[in-house]
Parts: sequence; C-alpha cells; structure tokens
Amino acid sequence: MGFTGDYLERCWIKRAVWRGKKAFPGDWYLAGDPLELRLVGKAETTSMDFQSDDVAFVPDADDLLQLIDNQLRSAGADPAKKSITIAYDPDKSWSIDIRCGDGSRYNARNQESIHSGLLYALQVIGQSRC
Repeated sequence: MGFTGDYLERCWIKRAVWRGKKAFPGDWYLAGDPLELRLVGKAETTSMDFQSDDVAFVPDADDLLQLIDNQLRSAGADPAKKSITIAYDPDKSWSIDIRCGDGSRYNARNQESIHSGLLYALQVIGQSRC
C-alpha cells in the first residue's frame, strides 16, 4: 500500500477522528505492541472496534478521496463538478490540486506521500468553504 512511517504515526495520533467508523473488509488499521499495520478481514467486521484506544483506522487513497467528496458535499459543492490532479516530482514530492465547479481551488504541496497529500487537502477543505 505504500504508507509512510510519518503517515502511520499521524493516523495513530489522530485515531480519535475515526471513532465510530464501521469496519469493512479491506480497511487498514494499526494495532498491537509494537504497532503493526493490519487489514480487516471478513470475519473481523463485527468484532473490529475503532472506538478502542488500542486501534487506529488508516485511510487508504480510496477512503481519502471519498472523504474529500463528502467534505465538498457538506460544504454545499457538487463533488461531481470537481477535478483532482495528483502529481509527483522527485524534487518537490507529492502535490494535490483540487478545483471545484465554482472556481475555488485547494492545494497540498510538498507532501511525503499521496496519502499525506490527500489527508492535508481534506483538512484544508474542512477549514474552508468550497
């Protein structure tokens, strides 16, 4: 999946953000001592509890893109009218450019990974109105 150590650490520190999320097969999470990246299996969907302080949900790119659409929708924008450009430059790392139908634009530059970039873009949108 390519999660960086920094991204996983951010997910662990911010694990309270995802409390109440229902578990689905294929969800990534951190648990254990030492922390280990794991995948929710079919049998775990009823027993996995993201409410616990011992578990942290780790959103993958698909999850983050869906959350961005949800954030745009809640801000009154039509997610179908947005465009997202994801670029990688070895000298500048990852950048995310989101353009909304109303002309507003959100950027995440110099991010260590696509996941960090999408998470940052999600936070920027949450602090603004698209």
